Amino acid sequence: MIDVGVCDCDHPRGAELVRILINHPDVELKWVTGSNAGQPIARVVSGIVGECDLTLSSEGPLDEVDVVFLCQGRQHVDACLQALALPPTTRVIDLSGSHNLDTWSGGDWTYGMGEMQRRVLVHDAHHVAVPGNAAAVALLALMPMARNLLVNSPVKLEVEMGAAAFGDGPVLSTDPDGIPLERWTGEQRQEVALVLQQCQSSFDQPVEMSITPVDGRRWLAVTARVRCGMDGDSVRQLYEEYYDDHNFVFMVDRRPVAADVENTNKCLIYLDKDDQTGMLTVHAMMDLLLKGSAGTAVHMMNLLFGLHERAGLALKGSGC
Repeated sequence: MIDVGVCDCDHPRGAELVRILINHPDVELKWVTGSNAGQPIARVVSGIVGECDLTLSSEGPLDEVDVVFLCQGRQHVDACLQALALPPTTRVIDLSGSHNLDTWSGGDWTYGMGEMQRRVLVHDAHHVAVPGNAAAVALLALMPMARNLLVNSPVKLEVEMGAAAFGDGPVLSTDPDGIPLERWTGEQRQEVALVLQQCQSSFDQPVEMSITPVDGRRWLAVTARVRCGMDGDSVRQLYEEYYDDHNFVFMVDRRPVAADVENTNKCLIYLDKDDQTGMLTVHAMMDLLLKGSAGTAVHMMNLLFGLHERAGLALKGSGC
């Protein structure tokens, strides 16, 4: 069994992570921190009454675990790591976005996208940064193109995010951690551009991104546009081959809707290629808190510890 600690279930992504981990067949949840230390976790995390009898822990000292998930706002991550004083053998998975732009600079952090670098995550990773959710859906939409050196024109990304997943905060002006939406959009755009450069060293095109919170539940979608000289059938084959051995990304024959992805760890992709203009439009959709955050974090844990990628992630879709 993998002994696990979760920092900050007050955050929506932390609560979602707890809901996954308490039913993971290879995990023992040792402790969870939150602002209401001493209270039963089931009073703070909805939907788990009768499934977990742990109480919320204070910030320390905490029992030794095999892996710690950092779910708090990025402004608190460094202080949390200092307070925990984790031994060198403890793995860390950061959901806050604090280290996403540092993963290519030769430091301790590995970019946590299994569809891009599964081999590195299995063999060499110790500290993993979960991709930003807007960046993640955009990169999944473009990864097969970049890996085949085909992103050679400006990239336009229109991201929509179901506002309900942000909780009760001012979702029209900030991200879930209170960062101004304009600044956060710029960071997500920078993350996309940086990762595309890692996948395709020749990539030197501008990336334009807009992020719009919309009424809805918890879905995340991108419309990505880029010019492509291949015909539609060839592009479809390229995408199908790239994602053929991955467990969470699937090609579909119609534009996905919220009910196709909510409460699952799937990303669904629909291609629309205009052979006359050469414009490829990629529609990708996934659950904001699962494939866009907590689900990917569990996926990373599975890779780090040699488990099947789908362990604990065979989740139930909403269907409505």
